[in-house]
Amino acid sequence: MRKILVVDDEDTVRYAFRRTFEDEYEICEAGNGEEALATIETDCPAVVLMDIRMPAMDGLTALKILKQKFPDIQVILMTAYTDTDTAMQAMKEGAFDYIIKPFDNSEIRQILEKAFHLVRLSGRVQSETADVGESPEEDHIIGKSPAIIKVSKLVGQLAQSDLPALIVGETGVGKELIARAIVQYSSKASGPFMVVNCASLPDALIESELFGYESGAFTGAVKQRIGRFEQCHDGTLFLDEVGELPVQVQAKVLRVLQDGTFERLGGNQTICSNTRIIAATNCDLESMVQEGGFRLDLYHRLNVFPLIIPPLRDRPDDIPLLAEYFVSRYGQNISPPVVGITEAAIEKLIEYHWPGNVRELQNVLRRAVVLARSTLVTVDDCQMEISAASEEEETFSIDSLINETFQTGDSSPYQQVIAKVECALITKALLLSQGSQVKAAKLLGINRVTLRKKIATYSCPNL
Repeated sequence: MRKILVVDDEDTVRYAFRRTFEDEYEICEAGNGEEALATIETDCPAVVLMDIRMPAMDGLTALKILKQKFPDIQVILMTAYTDTDTAMQAMKEGAFDYIIKPFDNSEIRQILEKAFHLVRLSGRVQSETADVGESPEEDHIIGKSPAIIKVSKLVGQLAQSDLPALIVGETGVGKELIARAIVQYSSKASGPFMVVNCASLPDALIESELFGYESGAFTGAVKQRIGRFEQCHDGTLFLDEVGELPVQVQAKVLRVLQDGTFERLGGNQTICSNTRIIAATNCDLESMVQEGGFRLDLYHRLNVFPLIIPPLRDRPDDIPLLAEYFVSRYGQNISPPVVGITEAAIEKLIEYHWPGNVRELQNVLRRAVVLARSTLVTVDDCQMEISAASEEEETFSIDSLINETFQTGDSSPYQQVIAKVECALITKALLLSQGSQVKAAKLLGINRVTLRKKIATYSCPNL
């Protein structure tokens, strides 16, 4: 029960591990995946610590075979190369953990003890394995920071089930990208994947968008419409900004999560849907539950597997890789092509705080390759702090607003001034809340229903 098989093609790594841990564990060794499988047959270790890049048979191939033949054994993969796709693949194939070299001895000791503890508790761990093709470029998670590697490992674990998942993170961190990665590695990879942005649809439309309606269900419903849950049968529905769902719609979503059934608007036929729900939010759903803006039972149903995406400012190690990727992606469409980015420009990007996260970085570099005067993006091409005046309402003083209103000779100057001031307040609150009506309403000290009515009344921009 305390036997470890160390698999690495470098003798020095195996020697160092033996010298460090031989007083705590019984240790056997192998130089590649083929040797590891043969050694397991004779030595029966409980835990395997295995490198990924090895000759003859690499670690991922050996892991897959090992978990099919010896599902009891816990496998910890290690590598000197940070690769999010590999981390996801490793966890998908049943690895207990995935660690980056060089690692701290206390860190690896903690992981080993957890693995042995699981062996003692369960005796046997069932791991589902499946062939997974290469990840398409558009679903590639880029980064090497410990935070993003941790996210990648969780993606691999989430892919092993069809349970709901909740992705939490600021606007622009790439929540939809993470959702697509989960689906890509899941059993529903071949099924439909649809995105519904709950913040972009009016309350009156979102229910029909999700559940569909029958002909004559309401004025203008001239023919039957199939909703997203029906279209996503045996697939995945991504509910972006789920905190914006109206409470009455939340009840119907909860029913789908509980028993997989619903009715179209205006209909009485019960429809079954085997749809996996992945939700995302930049809101504090727990606070919304306490304030009555989000159902507690729905929150618990969605929060089975919470996945928190750290903001870009908390993982600066990922910025150079992301920058190189975006420059390569957009620079090839420029004539002559922009093929890289200077070290000074990278340093400037790292120093910036990125309130808009990866999406902002993407937009900055998309603009930078257009501005580049050579084949490299330079410091001067990276313009982060661009004035937001074009995105915000025009500033004004109260006096000038009142004078302008009286000069127009409008019959209701009071209502006109109030409307303009309210619209300016609402627009500013939405900007500060990054478009979240829930947060904007909280800033303004009004409820979300009142906010929605005022947005409609004053035709304020619903960001």
